[in-house]
Amino acid sequence: MDYFNLRLTAICMTLLLHTTVNAIRVIGQDATVVAGDDARLYCQLVDTAEKLTSITWQRRTKETPTNADFLVIALDGKEEHINGLKDRVKFTGNIPGLNGSILLSNITVSDEGIYTCIFSIFPSGPFKTAIHLAVLSPPVVSVSTDVPPVAGDTEEILATCTASNAKPAAEVSWNLGDLNDSVKVQTNVTLDSEERYTVKSSLIGVASKDLNQKKVQCLVTHPGLKEELEVDYTLNIHYPTQMCYIISVGGQGETHEFLCEADANPKPINFTWSRHFPVNEPLSRGVNNRLIIQMTPDSNGLYYCVASNQYGESVGSLYVDVIQFTECTTCWTLVIMSIFAGVFGFLIWKFNLHQYVIKRLRCFGGDPVPTVSSDLDETLLKMFPDVSSQSSLHNILKKRDVEGGG
Repeated sequence: MDYFNLRLTAICMTLLLHTTVNAIRVIGQDATVVAGDDARLYCQLVDTAEKLTSITWQRRTKETPTNADFLVIALDGKEEHINGLKDRVKFTGNIPGLNGSILLSNITVSDEGIYTCIFSIFPSGPFKTAIHLAVLSPPVVSVSTDVPPVAGDTEEILATCTASNAKPAAEVSWNLGDLNDSVKVQTNVTLDSEERYTVKSSLIGVASKDLNQKKVQCLVTHPGLKEELEVDYTLNIHYPTQMCYIISVGGQGETHEFLCEADANPKPINFTWSRHFPVNEPLSRGVNNRLIIQMTPDSNGLYYCVASNQYGESVGSLYVDVIQFTECTTCWTLVIMSIFAGVFGFLIWKFNLHQYVIKRLRCFGGDPVPTVSSDLDETLLKMFPDVSSQSSLHNILKKRDVEGGG
């Protein structure tokens, strides 16, 4: 009977001790941060009144696959840093409050892993919890083309939006506007040795001059980004020179300057000037698209400009017709002579009109019409300013003729 009581007492004490031990636990919280930010790792010991002796932190990462201590906090709060994380780890907990939290600054992808918080108490021993730290790596986004697309008849890559070094993989899409029916999208995802993803989304279509300078937009979403990333891009389609033309840019003295232009992408890199086409004796050849012409009759005729880039060439022409300055002087002389002739004719007409009026007045008086000079008539009018009628003027003239005859 005594033996049975002793065994029952021992079993009860064991169960009581086991229940007490199981009540002691460590609370932790997993954390997710963006690379470059700081991570707060929370760790709290609860349900115990036993004496705390120390707090130890360990971690296990891809680079260090087994648990390794990196921080020990003594009962007096003294910190012991291990394995090179001293400057990046700060104890933010509270010893009396059984809080063992830490702050890990400037997080990198290599910090991702399992962090273990261990509380050592007496007499029950160590209690611990595992905390998973996940690190988000925002993508590095760019839009470009490895090889510039050239206008033609076959499909090729017009542009590629790349979201690289992301963890997890980014989501990439396009805002194509009017080009939705002209191109298609092809996406490729790769994973590197550090478990970072690169997503490449390419626009596939037939390159043409009409697509050059069209606007598109690459859209990228990722948990590490605060908002959707929008990257604008202008399609750059190469094509040969087209629509070559020659324009005048002004002159000075006896020279005049002309400019050769052409529609091309990239811009023409070679210009050939000539008086003949096909070109056999070029006036100039090279990157210079300007031509200066002496404005003489010898310069009259056609001029050709051949503009070219690495994809092709086009030809423009201009006809020059120089008029000599002496010819212009003759024209002005003829104009001046015509003016003088007109004035002289007007004066003759006016004189004849005056004679006609005098004759008509004589006829009204019934007298024969003598020849009277305009100067004499003007003198008579000055002598008799009160003469206002045709009969008075006739009488005066008749009196003059009688006196002259006597």
